[in-house]
Amino acid sequence: MKSLRWRYTRLPSQVEDALSGEEDKEEEEEKEEETTPAPTPVPEQPVVPQLAGASQVLGASEMSQLSLHLPPRVTGYSWSLAFCTSRDGFSLQSLYRQMEGHSGPVLLVLRDQDGQMFGAFSSSALRLSKGFYGTGETFLFSFSPQLKVFKWTGSNSFFVKGDLDSLMMGCGSGHFGLWLDGDLYRGGSHPCATFNNEVLARQEQFCINELEAWVLS
Repeated sequence: MKSLRWRYTRLPSQVEDALSGEEDKEEEEEKEEETTPAPTPVPEQPVVPQLAGASQVLGASEMSQLSLHLPPRVTGYSWSLAFCTSRDGFSLQSLYRQMEGHSGPVLLVLRDQDGQMFGAFSSSALRLSKGFYGTGETFLFSFSPQLKVFKWTGSNSFFVKGDLDSLMMGCGSGHFGLWLDGDLYRGGSHPCATFNNEVLARQEQFCINELEAWVLS
């Protein structure tokens, strides 16, 4: 009589099953990662703001570039042409009158006799004042020819001051970042502590060819 021979088949334990399953899952995930392309970041695209009026100073490209530097709270606001020298004349008092009823903010843009484009963003409407007013959202800018933006440094709070015969934005050591006379004909620009800006025009003293004030609302 032949002796019986037993064959034993070793069954995997539950722990080994689990480990094997995890390895298979990791291999599948690795394959998915290899076949699935990484998402491409969407670049921030400049958007031309909605305008109520036509600008004689800035084109669509310049407006789009400026819109990227405006405070987030005004994103999507329309731009209304509240004042322009070609329509309302060269008068600072006329500018103040056109600002009545507006609380701001305001984008002031101008072109000088050299064709240089520059200006300022004010967090509130331009008006007569006994002292400086405004917030740290205020900034100066210049297209020379690429856009340069000069934001608040935090060193002082000399943002905007409106007199009968002059409008001043930014100050330090007796110099103004941007200064306009009562006739809106002559102006000046100097480096100042408020914005640590460069001279906005090609020269420190300039003559205004065209000026516009846009109310954002």
